[in-house]
Amino acid sequence: MKITVKENSKNYACSVVEIKNLFPIEGADKIQRCNINGNDVIVSKDIKLGDKMLYFVSGTKLNVDFCKFNNLLTDKEQNKDVTKVGYISHKQFRVKAIKLKGVISDGVLLPIESLSFNESIKYKYLMVGDEFTDIDNISLCEKYFVPVINSNQGRKAPKQPKRISRLIENQFFLHGDTDNLRKNIHKINPSDIIGIHYKKHGTSIVLGNVLVKKNLKWYERVAKKLGLKVVDTEYDIVYSSRNVVKNQYLNTETGSGFYGEDIWGVVVKQIGHLIPKNWTLYGEIIGYTQSGAYIQQDFDYGCEKGQHKFYVYKISVINPDGNVVYLTDNQIEEYCEKVGLLYKDTFIYYGKACEWLLQYDDVCWIGDEDFRTQFLEKLEKEYNEKDCYMCVNKVPEEGIVIRVQKLYEYEAYKLKSKRFLLKESDLQEKDVTNIEDNQLIEENA
Repeated sequence: MKITVKENSKNYACSVVEIKNLFPIEGADKIQRCNINGNDVIVSKDIKLGDKMLYFVSGTKLNVDFCKFNNLLTDKEQNKDVTKVGYISHKQFRVKAIKLKGVISDGVLLPIESLSFNESIKYKYLMVGDEFTDIDNISLCEKYFVPVINSNQGRKAPKQPKRISRLIENQFFLHGDTDNLRKNIHKINPSDIIGIHYKKHGTSIVLGNVLVKKNLKWYERVAKKLGLKVVDTEYDIVYSSRNVVKNQYLNTETGSGFYGEDIWGVVVKQIGHLIPKNWTLYGEIIGYTQSGAYIQQDFDYGCEKGQHKFYVYKISVINPDGNVVYLTDNQIEEYCEKVGLLYKDTFIYYGKACEWLLQYDDVCWIGDEDFRTQFLEKLEKEYNEKDCYMCVNKVPEEGIVIRVQKLYEYEAYKLKSKRFLLKESDLQEKDVTNIEDNQLIEENA
């Protein structure tokens, strides 16, 4: 048996889990609630403690044949048993968050045997704790993307010259996915120095003042071929969305981006001169694009149409050998205050994890596991499920990010509001495009 996880779908991998808890739902006779990886999931009364099952979080796109075989689709004519109607959209094949009897259910649980839709899958060898998007070379699931309408569809693309990258290895790094805190709470220790940050819902940007290949003049190229010493590198701003470097090539123009405009390039022009050599800033752009479109639907963050804000959330410093160190949250705050960048107002706490929890009189833990349970409960109570205080529109806050302070590694976990997950799922249901998630699709179209 072979299991793997697709790039960009780490947080949407199928998890093999054991049912360790079950709770009644008031006013419900046929359903109950269980907690999986810190998420509430509604299941039928047939589910028992000790059952081994597959867990798919909301926002996951499922294999079409898998859905049909297991009668999961809302269009019963597509199911194997045409007398059964499922709960997965026959157009999107997407797991969605739902609210039922006051419980927000984040994902679905299915029996291990549901993998028998393909005879080549050796699912009997799966163990609790296994995670995968692909099993035995069969794609089972991946992150769902709302389809992008390509404005250039139907037009013949002009012939492009062979692209020449200006990037130098180990100088510029994209920002990876941030893991789910509920699922990774076991990694938080009472003595860890942590930062707690209010999470913004926008689009990521990475800006580095790094060493790149120089675009040589014709006479410099001739001199280099003749063996003469020519300076062929220089420092310049390289920038990207979460997934795609925007100005990677020496001989092609920067792409216009999701809405036919380069919001990332706008931010570069505004703050690129503030970045010291060998520094890379990671941040979030929130509000609107220049044309007045939401960067994320309904999340205005106090901006007028056509305006945006840029917040830093991470800074790395790299030497010519490719060794990377990360500024602490307090160092980032000091830098941002000095140069006039936004950071401080959404920086909630810095210090030991245990000291944050000790500010509450009703906490007392015995052992690390008890600490983690209370730590997560208090975080959710204090920072989740409220309206976004930064927005004029009434929208749920996205949540928070916990960063564990380390010199040579950036370790951070997100704790999303369940109300936000419900809104996110509703927007996906309506095919509302998402500038953050669909950058990868459009840039590679």
